[in-house]
Amino acid sequence: MAPAFVSVALGLHFLALTPLADNILLYLLLALSFVLGYFVLLARARPSIAIVEPGGIERSLEDIANICKVVVWQADSKGLLTQLIGWQDINQEIATADLLGRDIAVLKDDYPEFYALLLRAQAGEEFVAYSDFAMQPYQHSCSSLVGVDGQVDGFQCISLDVGEDQRLYNRLAFTEQLIATSAKAVVIFNRDRELLSVNQAFTRMTGFSRQDLLAQATRDGKHSGLIAYPDRAFFRRVFQALKQHGQWTGEVALRRQSGEQFAANVSLSTIRGNGGSLTHYAVFFSDLSYMKRSHEELRYLATHDNLTDLPNRRLLLDRLGQGIQRAKRSHRQLAVFFIDLDNFKLINDTLGHHFGDDLLKEIARRLLTVVRQSDTVARLAGDEFTVIAENISDLGEVRAIAEKILSCFEKPFVFSEQHLEATASVGIAVYPDDGADLDSLMRQADAAMYKAKAAGRNGYYSLHDDESSRVSARQFYPSELRLALKRQQMSLAYQPLFDIQQRRVVGCECLLRWNHHARGSIKPGDFMLVSEEAGITSAIGAWTLHEVCRQLRSWHLQGMDVAYASINIEMSQIADPAYPELILDALHQHKLEASNLMFEISEPLVLANLTEVTQFVRTLQQMGIRFCVDAFGSSGKNANYLKNLPVEALKLDHRLLMRVNGTRQHIDLIQALTGIGDILDKTVIAVGVERVRQEEVLAEIGCHFAQGFLYGKPMSAEYFGKAYQQLAASPPSRLNQSLVPADC
Repeated sequence: MAPAFVSVALGLHFLALTPLADNILLYLLLALSFVLGYFVLLARARPSIAIVEPGGIERSLEDIANICKVVVWQADSKGLLTQLIGWQDINQEIATADLLGRDIAVLKDDYPEFYALLLRAQAGEEFVAYSDFAMQPYQHSCSSLVGVDGQVDGFQCISLDVGEDQRLYNRLAFTEQLIATSAKAVVIFNRDRELLSVNQAFTRMTGFSRQDLLAQATRDGKHSGLIAYPDRAFFRRVFQALKQHGQWTGEVALRRQSGEQFAANVSLSTIRGNGGSLTHYAVFFSDLSYMKRSHEELRYLATHDNLTDLPNRRLLLDRLGQGIQRAKRSHRQLAVFFIDLDNFKLINDTLGHHFGDDLLKEIARRLLTVVRQSDTVARLAGDEFTVIAENISDLGEVRAIAEKILSCFEKPFVFSEQHLEATASVGIAVYPDDGADLDSLMRQADAAMYKAKAAGRNGYYSLHDDESSRVSARQFYPSELRLALKRQQMSLAYQPLFDIQQRRVVGCECLLRWNHHARGSIKPGDFMLVSEEAGITSAIGAWTLHEVCRQLRSWHLQGMDVAYASINIEMSQIADPAYPELILDALHQHKLEASNLMFEISEPLVLANLTEVTQFVRTLQQMGIRFCVDAFGSSGKNANYLKNLPVEALKLDHRLLMRVNGTRQHIDLIQALTGIGDILDKTVIAVGVERVRQEEVLAEIGCHFAQGFLYGKPMSAEYFGKAYQQLAASPPSRLNQSLVPADC
């Protein structure tokens, strides 16, 4: 028995040295071992178990059982209770003495679950189970009692109150669940700073699991993968704060498993036991990246336009102020461009605000593609945009930027398969010439923009630059030409072609006119260059061809014997392989003969593209189409090219007729050119005839056909029809001038 008592004594000594709250379970187990040791000694000392009268030992055991919250049950093989210790702590109404010697069935009514367990133990089963006494959970360890002869003498059950353990377990489970489901990331370390656990929020935030961090700590050092910039000095400061205050809070740069860095607010606290000793470290993380993004988004929204994403007025003024300071320090120029859309209100009213919004967004995109990367493009308000260009070297560069800005409006804007033509007016102010501060530059640019609008729109204007203090030299832009066709702003004027000998009108030249909404009637010489560069001539030419053929057919049906109409064509039409077929289709559609059309090609164009023009003329001449070289004699070149060019007529340059009243030398030049026509069997047509004396000179030198104000200015088809009979029957000197309208 000595060894058993020694173990019990050691256990009690250990319990005395161990704090109860820190080692509850261990305390209970050691107490239980003491009780069990006692009953083992008791069982070995006696061959059978008998009821023991209450005495000193029993009272001591009762006290111990009550302290340990243990109940010891013993029963013989018949099920009679022979020993009961610790009962009074459970039920004070029924005395222990009233139960001893009675059958275990006495517990059936009050404790049916426990009675069922005793029946199992009586049957020889050894087990551990649970049931309640007085609403308290107990753990029951049931086993058989063996006598000195080795025979089973009964059974015993040791019931241990586990209520406190259960409550502690529940608190721990609740705490663990709270940490696990917390939205804030939590990491727990032991006192040696070894990782114990991480919650789900931490894994979601960083992508690291506990296993990932443990593996990385083993490979690279303690959690260096999580900290973006590991610094021993930083860790020393943190642990010094923990030592002094028990906690530390600050912003730390962390790294996600993907490698992305992010800012986190970290709160680190120490956890200590009842004795005050350090047991754990708890670390709480809050991801600041969303907050920082929100702040950045708010700052962005405060300085940018929400429709176009361009800098708004606030940011524009800030950048302009900084740009002026840089220009002042570097002694460089800076240019401000005010851009205002033309007729934007009309677009909004007719097509809707959503269409206007799409237009503004596309304009913003185009502006960003034509300026330099260092330039600022901003939306000032409504349909107003602004460009700031720094490090400007000269005014030529300013004009070049203005041209690029206007080029954004050359192509039509397409939204939902709907095409829209738009233009803009640009005002320019240059630092320091137009102003040395922000306000003066803005005022100058705004004033210049209104000057550009007043000058006809679709151009730029600079108050300071004398050369560019007008609308751009490129008077018109492709966008306007496309709009002109769609809005039916193009029209044709007809100027009579007069036979001097027979005194009658034999045909007419069709002259294209653009009825501009702001600048009035515009002649082809002012816009055909732009049309050629932008590839719009084919569309304009197709419209002109069909309109001329339609009008010729109408005149023929009215009984007017207009033999032919001449049409001026450009190089893009000559180079277009589809143009000959277009001509034939138009003639067929309007039931005209090929000879009813004559195409005029200017001499400079012929000389610059002689091979292509010759091939084109030969192809259509075989079909019966007639051709004329316009502005003949304007180049001063040798006329040998005409030998291989199958044209029917030559139109003299109109400037030659202006000098007929001068020296004989001018008349001789016209006579020489007319003679070349006679030699080559070409009809010669004099252009610009305004006076009777000019007609007389032409008749003397053998020129038979003339065109000019003497016979009629370019007029509408309606006027031409009314004047036709009179022009054919009456001498020009007696012509009713009321039928000759002003140039249209």
